[in-house]
Amino acid sequence: MKPIRIFTLILAALVLFSGCDRIRSMMGKPTSSDLERLRVEKEAQEKALRDSIARAEEALAVDSVAAATPEKPVAAKPVAKPAVTSASTGNLLRYSVVVGSYVKEYNVRAMTRRMEKLGETVTVIPFKSGFTGVAVFTSNDFAEARAKRKQMLGSGSVPSDTWIYDTAWGRHK
Repeated sequence: MKPIRIFTLILAALVLFSGCDRIRSMMGKPTSSDLERLRVEKEAQEKALRDSIARAEEALAVDSVAAATPEKPVAAKPVAKPAVTSASTGNLLRYSVVVGSYVKEYNVRAMTRRMEKLGETVTVIPFKSGFTGVAVFTSNDFAEARAKRKQMLGSGSVPSDTWIYDTAWGRHK
């Protein structure tokens, strides 16, 4: 028999008897045992999800039954005062010197405290974009607002990106 035929026969026997797992592992693919393990893990996750949904539905049913039974009236809890008050359109004049605008409430509080330590009156402006502006001066005269911004930038008490907001832009809530 020719050596090429013998080699082909041996290779065919190896593939036939070793199965696909050997070839899959050589190629870096998951073998049948890996696939079975993944299937079992997925089933366990689905069962855990079903169980948590069932527990939530049970709790909801208990809560709805409890809500249906009349109880003594509960005194209303006092609402916590927000740390930073927001300005409505009535409190704002036409131009405001904004020293910062932030998404995070703690940044707004920090800048408010910093400006109040400098003796500035702070107005917080919530914007429609989700940002909250911290303004230290508000006026109906643009020249006054510009002068205040220039004076504050010169003293170094405010960030260099301080800007003037015009309420006519309508970007505030």
